[in-house]
Amino acid sequence: MPATVLIVEDEPDLVHVMGLVLTRAGFEVRQEGAGQAARTLVREGGFDAVVMDRGLPDMDGLDAVRLLRSDGYLGPILVVSGFAGDEHVAASLDAGADAVLAKPFSLADLVDWVRLALDTVTVAEAG
Repeated sequence: MPATVLIVEDEPDLVHVMGLVLTRAGFEVRQEGAGQAARTLVREGGFDAVVMDRGLPDMDGLDAVRLLRSDGYLGPILVVSGFAGDEHVAASLDAGADAVLAKPFSLADLVDWVRLALDTVTVAEAG
């Protein structure tokens, strides 16, 4: 059964491309454009990883990450952001993200991160 990735991104073209690439890489993909709706989906369960945009229409993506973590979500979270400075990376990690991918990013890097993050979780669960 393929791992399920939730993409939380409000730019339709970017969501489409990220979803297509992750699907072709063998992942099941769901998409959401707002933080609160994504929180509801994650609470329902079934997501192995989350790719979270920093700039969402209803809240800062880092606030959404904090909410997911406070709700008990333990899976890997990747923040994608146009902000790439050290302070933005540190803020993302402090919020509970596992990594930050700066926009514009390579789609291959996105796939590699999801694979690595899920492999790490699988190894940790097996250990």
